[in-house]
Amino acid sequence: MQGPSETQDPEPCSLTLRPWLQPEVANEIITDVLLSMNKEGPLTRDEDQVQQTGDEDQPKTPEAAPVNLEERCFLWAIMDNDNQFETIFQLRGPNTLEAMRYNFMTMVPQAYIDMQMVSLVCHVLNREERTRYQRDVYCVPPEILIRMFETYGANYLDKKTKMPYRVSQLKDQQYMELLDKEKLRKHSTLFAPVLYSRHWWLYVLDMQSKEYYVVDSIYGTTQSQERNRLHRFAFNILNQLRVWAGAPSLLKKHTIGLQLRFVDVPKQPNSTDCGVYVMKWMELLVAALSAAHTFKIQYNIEEWNEDQLDQFRKEIVSKLIMSKDNTLNVNSINQALNMTREAITEARTRIERQPKPSAALKSPYVQVTTAELDKRH
Repeated sequence: MQGPSETQDPEPCSLTLRPWLQPEVANEIITDVLLSMNKEGPLTRDEDQVQQTGDEDQPKTPEAAPVNLEERCFLWAIMDNDNQFETIFQLRGPNTLEAMRYNFMTMVPQAYIDMQMVSLVCHVLNREERTRYQRDVYCVPPEILIRMFETYGANYLDKKTKMPYRVSQLKDQQYMELLDKEKLRKHSTLFAPVLYSRHWWLYVLDMQSKEYYVVDSIYGTTQSQERNRLHRFAFNILNQLRVWAGAPSLLKKHTIGLQLRFVDVPKQPNSTDCGVYVMKWMELLVAALSAAHTFKIQYNIEEWNEDQLDQFRKEIVSKLIMSKDNTLNVNSINQALNMTREAITEARTRIERQPKPSAALKSPYVQVTTAELDKRH
């Protein structure tokens, strides 16, 4: 079985996009959930009640800033309390997928985002009513790619058969139940996030143009031989999943496979925000689909600073907590609304980034290179 062609140098691509979760979208989510709770209008400020001690007229202690509903949901979800194993997200539908508080706690700044959070984003995006997700794009949950990479790594050829290892050889076959076979078979574009050696990146498989993209915020267009083998392995895995779903194989004897391209994206400003980039790209790269349903990247991707990335983390968490696909959304929002000021202050402390490095540490002579990162992993 042959992977993407190695006879040509990968062609860099680029794209210009804007941040997601626009105000009107956020307001729609908030309004729908609040209406289901029989509340009137979105909550925009801290409304902690004065304790009933006879001192109702005593002024409240001012807060550092107003606490809106989105921020309350975020702070409540990442709160480090005694109940880290509390389930706070349960996917609506026959194949239940759950996430606990400790999963959401990986969404604080400077933390490595775990697999469950990226998987939730995939499932929620796949259920969005936007035409692109219902007709063209399917976000493949990352569990299978991650398990295959963990089990076999870059040496993906079976020594006995000289063929790539099969998904059917995995012990964790329950992850197959989380896949939507119809979308996997019919949709023209697959977004496939993967985590390997504590680093997230994104694959885009476009069946219309027969192209295969790697979107990576650390390695960019500079890829080692090991990583190129991983990319070929991922292609084989995604092709196996499509065939399992009833689609024709993309690997045929008279073809040399898809054209492998590396998308030219800005580098992340630290070692921990790769998961945020991947979750954002799955939202933003939908704009790269042309009217002919082919994936075309033509412009430059906007560079994000750490403040923007921190805001993205908050938006992603609040969107998940308030999502209509979360069967626990009403209960979670109720608890978020009832957070005390002490709990809010403590949670805010957890999301403060450590002091930024000095100018000396930012020197190119002390920067960690991709080769050094590979050695560490």
